[in-house]
Amino acid sequence: MLYTITVASPEVEDFVMELQIESDATFADLHKLIREYCGWGDFKPSTFYVCDERWKRERTIPERSYEYDTMDEVELGDLLEDEGQRMQYIFNPEEERGLLLEVTHISYGKHIDAPLCRRNRGAAPPLTIKRENPQTTKTTEELLAELNTAALADDDDIEPTDDELFDIEEIDLEGFDFTEA
Repeated sequence: MLYTITVASPEVEDFVMELQIESDATFADLHKLIREYCGWGDFKPSTFYVCDERWKRERTIPERSYEYDTMDEVELGDLLEDEGQRMQYIFNPEEERGLLLEVTHISYGKHIDAPLCRRNRGAAPPLTIKRENPQTTKTTEELLAELNTAALADDDDIEPTDDELFDIEEIDLEGFDFTEA
């Protein structure tokens, strides 16, 4: 059985790709095919989601996992049964960026030697979004130092009340146990 899968990007309006792949290929094979034709190398662990007709995620197929079956373990034919079936391919999980896939045609009795891209229009979205005003990443020590400085500055603005003021001479040291350390 041969699947024709149309791939689109919610970010790049004119990007459309049409792939053909056998039903006994794995999700890892589809992952490699998408990355090859988009011109992406390995970046971050990617994930496929098999979705319902409203793009609600129903099944997770990650690249690596201890909890789920992985892309290497699941064949497309195990989960894709009907034309119109939808998937999401998250290629950058940190920014939750991905592609939308739909099985647009199933050819029974047809086979191809290797998966291929039949049609490609527009440029694929970039792997990462370049921020115009990138924020510098601060270390934990720098963040703690800023918080401490802010806390100390706040304390300087507070005037003690009469109840909080005391005279050192009024303290009776007899009740305290002092030992030399």
